[in-house]
Amino acid sequence: MTDIIEHVPVHGISCHCGSDPDRRVLNKITPLKAWPVTDDPAAPEITVAVIDCETTGFDPEEETIIELALALVTVDANGRICNIIRKGEGQNDPGRPIPPKITALTGITDADVAGKIFSSDAFAELMLTADAVLAHNAGFDRPFLERLIPGVEHLPWICSLANVDWQSHGFDGAKLGHLLYQIGLFAPKAHSALADVEALVNLLAHRLPSGRTVMAEALQNAELPTVKIEAIDAAYSQKTALRRRGYRWKPQRGNWWIELEPQYLDEELAWLHEHNKQVRPRVTEITWRTRYQ
Repeated sequence: MTDIIEHVPVHGISCHCGSDPDRRVLNKITPLKAWPVTDDPAAPEITVAVIDCETTGFDPEEETIIELALALVTVDANGRICNIIRKGEGQNDPGRPIPPKITALTGITDADVAGKIFSSDAFAELMLTADAVLAHNAGFDRPFLERLIPGVEHLPWICSLANVDWQSHGFDGAKLGHLLYQIGLFAPKAHSALADVEALVNLLAHRLPSGRTVMAEALQNAELPTVKIEAIDAAYSQKTALRRRGYRWKPQRGNWWIELEPQYLDEELAWLHEHNKQVRPRVTEITWRTRYQ
């Protein structure tokens, strides 16, 4: 077994930023082992499993996880990350060569994972103590994770990429590393699972111009119900209009889809029928337990 599951000691830290308006100072992210404990958490508190996967590719039906990391954090009613409870990481031999482009991206080689198998049970045990799971691209991570770890399919999911309106807060991109730079932080290592989890926890703790933490906004938006419309049999000639409207193509199902707030459902269905006479819209109610599946 290659898992590392441990309790994390916590120590106080301080951060100093430059005051010259013509310079921007980047500070290294706070390691999980040095995360400060909040002495006055606002009740109620919840536990969130912050996760990241490194995989052999992008299709969860064909590819597999080669590295997985997780941090259990407590979050208070104000969205503050009050404590790092535990963390876990492990590597997994996919049984075939890792594509060179994946090694170039992650730094993970065939030799690194040779013969390694992580315990799905150990990660399931950690995840099942959480009230919700969070990833920076949950639409990518959730399908991989649920194939590897049975029994966690019922957990709610939060996506810090999709559940935060980064543009409205003045950010000009939403990749994890780029977001860190824009809040004055940098990660000494990127695209390893644990390094990305550490970076993500630091991002979640950041206070937005609204005064709320990233975690607070992501959590609130994730809990809101939505509806998904699948535009079945939409005309091929309408693909450009659908894309401009915000629809995405789902190759596995061979149709276009969009997710929106329930109050816009009737308006969207009317638009679909106006532009696609033969379309058969399928409407599904979505919650944070079923989103990103």
